[in-house]
Amino acid sequence: MANVDRLRRAKGLTVGELLSRAGMTKSYYQSRAGLSLPYNTNDLEALAVALGVTPEDLASPDTAPRVEMRVPAGPLASRVRRLISAQTATADDLLAHLDDIDPQAADGARALLAEGATSVVLDEEVLRLITHWGDVPTEYLTDYTDAAVTDRTDAELDLRDAMREAGASSIQFRALGEMSPDALRAIAQSLRSRPPAT
Repeated sequence: MANVDRLRRAKGLTVGELLSRAGMTKSYYQSRAGLSLPYNTNDLEALAVALGVTPEDLASPDTAPRVEMRVPAGPLASRVRRLISAQTATADDLLAHLDDIDPQAADGARALLAEGATSVVLDEEVLRLITHWGDVPTEYLTDYTDAAVTDRTDAELDLRDAMREAGASSIQFRALGEMSPDALRAIAQSLRSRPPAT
């Protein structure tokens, strides 16, 4: 997934353009991007053709160069804190998770979450690892100016919160499939307005 994201950006493609070229639907791609389901060899071939690389290039993380990017600390730190809250976790939980995978990633996340920074230079792998931990699309942090991704993800997070408050599981959330952000928010509101269970 990291290679797909890096190569897509290197080619200047949006997620929609990549999906169109690869002949994939958004829900199909997101289920694989979120690591819910694995890619098969046909998927790898379609993505490789769409990106103009070989399937081996996609499957070998060592072939993809690390990409550093300067990001606004405030807005992204706010999103990371929102993911932490949605996981009913703490910043220390996230940092410990990242530290287990890659101590440099944990250091990057610490820099992002540090108070007072206006911008920070991060390896985009840090953002990818955080979104995978938070079970949201990578673009929520890497393409933070994409209003559609932001709206959809914020609505999903709101619904997750409401479902957790109502005692539902994340498995039930996934069963909802593709719904508009407005529909997700309406369900969340409906759950919150129910009388408490006795």
